[in-house]
Amino acid sequence: MKATVEEIARMAGVSKATVSRVLNDSPSGVGKETRERVQQIIDKMGYANNHSTDYKYIRSKSIALLIPDVTNPYFADIVKSVEMRAKEDDYMVILTNTDFVPEVEVEYISKLVAKRVDGFILVSSGTHSYKEHFKPKKYDIPMVMLDRRISGLEDYPSVCSDNVYASYKACQILLQKGANTIVFCAGNEGISTSEERLEGYKEALNQHGIPFRDDYVKYGHYTVEGGYNAIIALEKAGVKYDAILAANDLMGLGAVKALKELSYRIPEDVQIIGFDNVTFSQFCSPTLSTIQQPTVEMGRKAAEMLIQMIHGEKINKNIRLQPRLILRETTK
Repeated sequence: MKATVEEIARMAGVSKATVSRVLNDSPSGVGKETRERVQQIIDKMGYANNHSTDYKYIRSKSIALLIPDVTNPYFADIVKSVEMRAKEDDYMVILTNTDFVPEVEVEYISKLVAKRVDGFILVSSGTHSYKEHFKPKKYDIPMVMLDRRISGLEDYPSVCSDNVYASYKACQILLQKGANTIVFCAGNEGISTSEERLEGYKEALNQHGIPFRDDYVKYGHYTVEGGYNAIIALEKAGVKYDAILAANDLMGLGAVKALKELSYRIPEDVQIIGFDNVTFSQFCSPTLSTIQQPTVEMGRKAAEMLIQMIHGEKINKNIRLQPRLILRETTK
């Protein structure tokens, strides 16, 4: 039996109201030393703020899905597939948008643990773990990592695509289509998807005997503006190239806009391959060659794994799905 608020208050020598403020992360009304003392007792006793009874025996039929950018169509597709699979088992999905801010991510995790969600699906915003990432495990709440991994959270199961191979294959195709100098438009520095796609790019260059150059890599932060600015920066630096590999379609589309403004012909002067195959990549002009991520399958599989874990079933620890290349008008 887990401790009650009354027992924690008695052990800490404080009022129930003080314990409640600590549990709900209230910013005022509790001194720093008192807050730390109460939190230590809460952690030691394994208490979860469930407002009524033991978390383990009451299910809310809700799943928390944390994503970094709700405006990105790629994540919107993931949300839809997670929600569709969750509905099959009568689970509601609580969606939170972290805006690529790790501090927002961990704050949501703490609050959602307190609100008794049955499980978490996390598309992380950060590059490393925080103590709050371990709260779900502490309170026996399952969590599945989706799309990307974080250093320090290897014990949580994951569903990802094979980013290294996909990027390697895309770079190889560009070389086969006559490209000699390929620049790479990376996502957020340190994010696993961005680093894995950069690794695939490096492997392809190495296999073809082409030296890797740092000045051929620009970080575009997974946004249209970032892709646009990356190409403008390359132009100002006088970097010459005949192909671009972008770590997502948004940056690829930003690159297309910049190239048009700079009077480059696509694909005659510069070829481009993106990543994700978001819906409008096939409706822009020219249509964007890209890597199709198994988005629907990834979201569905993550929800399925989580529900199995909630019900105490055994699952495969980590799943890595294969993307495929789609060639359109931005390649020869």
